[in-house]
Amino acid sequence: MNPNRNVEIVGRRLELTESIRGKVSEMVGKLCEHDSDISRIRVELELERHSKTHQGEFIAKGHLDDHRNHFDVSARGNDLYKAISELGDKLDRLIRNKSRRRVTQRRNPSPIEFDVELPKTGTDGI
Repeated sequence: MNPNRNVEIVGRRLELTESIRGKVSEMVGKLCEHDSDISRIRVELELERHSKTHQGEFIAKGHLDDHRNHFDVSARGNDLYKAISELGDKLDRLIRNKSRRRVTQRRNPSPIEFDVELPKTGTDGI
């Protein structure tokens, strides 16, 4: 992974173990392979307990910055590792769509409209 990238992992109401950090680092590594413009990634992992059922639900939020865009994605699940995997899939899909749009725009440039009359080039019988 590029040392210039700022990767931040935050845990709310849960302990970040080495295996959780490893899973997030693996996800970030895959994302960075697809797009080298990523400058900052923040992953927030949260345990939310429901007041009525007292069951926990894990929420994984990802904030990704590159030089032109900012993406915010979240995933929920009863299993933390599944939520992290789903978050990685969503971020990967966004990165691929962004890359595909950039290639499409480069291959199909839109015409430029000018509000003024442009002078004609060439000689018309002069």
